[in-house]
Amino acid sequence: RTAISLGKITINGSAVDPDRILRNGDLIEHATHRHEPPVSATPVVVVSDADDLVVVDKPSSLPVHPTGRYHHNTLLHVLRSEEYGFKDLYPVNRLDRLTSGITLIARTKKKSQEMMVELSERRVQKSYLCRVRGEFPEGKIQCDEPILTVNYKLGVNMVSPNGKPCSTLFQRRSYNGLTSVVQCWPKTGRTHQIRVHLQYLGHPIANDPIYCSDVWGPEQGKGGVAEDLTTRMMEDFERHAFPHEEEESQPAPDAERQDQTPTPTTSDASDRVPNCLDCARRRADPIPEQLEIWLHSWKYEGEGWSFETPEPAFAGDGFEGDRVLPERFWRFGGKWDGVAAGVVVE
Repeated sequence: RTAISLGKITINGSAVDPDRILRNGDLIEHATHRHEPPVSATPVVVVSDADDLVVVDKPSSLPVHPTGRYHHNTLLHVLRSEEYGFKDLYPVNRLDRLTSGITLIARTKKKSQEMMVELSERRVQKSYLCRVRGEFPEGKIQCDEPILTVNYKLGVNMVSPNGKPCSTLFQRRSYNGLTSVVQCWPKTGRTHQIRVHLQYLGHPIANDPIYCSDVWGPEQGKGGVAEDLTTRMMEDFERHAFPHEEEESQPAPDAERQDQTPTPTTSDASDRVPNCLDCARRRADPIPEQLEIWLHSWKYEGEGWSFETPEPAFAGDGFEGDRVLPERFWRFGGKWDGVAAGVVVE
């Protein structure tokens, strides 16, 4: 009744009374009101557009397809916008939201099926770059530990003998005394595979809010954790990732940024919709550090084709963005300045 009274539900393009009797052929429309989390303004770069295959360099923070609260702020929606002008699109590989880099998108169902066959038969070599915590060992290291999804809501995975088989090859490229740049070759395509295997090896991606978190214990999941502890850990994780409003509104003790007033993302009162909880709340914009992890899909090579992006800034020898991690991220157990993304500020 609220939606009808606000004119959000119409019949044949006109506002109606709640007692209106429907007739055959009536067209009912419901204009929905949505709030989407902010994403990075980094543009999507088209690497190649040929042979019914679009290859792009996906920015971190942008989901590939609509999921959860994300709809407009997705890679597919951006590519279908007037700026890019693509229409029929069929994702071939789906990077994590916080991961950047090579993303393959077919323009026909036939091309999508062909590419999926290549991937499933492991005829595609994938190469990723990442920056991990600590001194990663020299030489090539292969991790063949199976991975199990332990929380579907958060998409959290862990090494488990009950999981699906997967394999990743790693090789260190550099170490600066604090973090290491590592090249990764995933042989399978499990969700969060690289991130979970690095955590298991004791070198999680240095700014990963999930797998470089103290929720996993003092060793942050190195060597795996007992499955009988996962229920309690996931409860802790839900509080860590989605804290209660009362907790969110409290500044972190001694946080360097606690004296700064976060910028609210909601519009002013005149644009608010009655009975919308998200309109009533004022959430802070995420800081740039919360919109990425240092994991980049760098190269994809198949039979007769190869695509790559420039190396990400975090992989460079002169990169110094990791110098703030001890005091601003690790100190707070995997939260930048001790505050979760999207905190309620009012």
